[in-house]
Amino acid sequence: MTLNPWRLRLLADLAAHGTVRAVAAHLNLSASAVSQQLAVLERETRTQLLERTGRRVRLTAAGVLLARRAREILAGLDAAEAELRGLGAEPAGAVTLAVFQSAVHVLAVPAVTRLARAYPDVDVVIGESEPHESMRALRRGAADVIVTTTDFVGTELDPAIDLVPIGSDQIVAVLPPGHRAAGADAVDLRTLADQRWTFDVPGSYMSDLATRCAGRPDSSPG
Repeated sequence: MTLNPWRLRLLADLAAHGTVRAVAAHLNLSASAVSQQLAVLERETRTQLLERTGRRVRLTAAGVLLARRAREILAGLDAAEAELRGLGAEPAGAVTLAVFQSAVHVLAVPAVTRLARAYPDVDVVIGESEPHESMRALRRGAADVIVTTTDFVGTELDPAIDLVPIGSDQIVAVLPPGHRAAGADAVDLRTLADQRWTFDVPGSYMSDLATRCAGRPDSSPG
């Protein structure tokens, strides 16, 4: 049995992104091309790796196992490639960066642009991910570097993870005209706990943080 690294990468990406369409978008391929290559991988391994229900697929137990091994194999190949290129003293290789939505254009894109100018052989793939999702991705090897926060409940930092502080941010409460707190320089969110709140995505990092600071019992919009 000979396993093709490219098809292993597709399987690993399917495990990370969840759908064939997401893998196709990530790699700038058509969904049919991804499906065809995954079908070839099943024939090569003589193993059912995917369960198909209508247009959706999910990994079988064998698929999960091979996807996990695929990440290890691909990491080894990337490391070998980087080491060989490193003989020329220039950093090289692939890096996966997971970052929450509001930091993508403010932090990630400018940093990756500068990095590309300085080290053109470093290939950075940016993926949007909430703090609780990116931490899990880092722990299971689906991300190499994450931009996250240190105060998301349930995803406390592992002592084995290297932490580099890059900044701090303010929470801004947007209030309607004439609100009793609208003219204040600073607002204690606890004084707004009884107000109607709106968040972009209930259960996201920002909704969790704001409702905790306000002392509200949950993060659903009021």
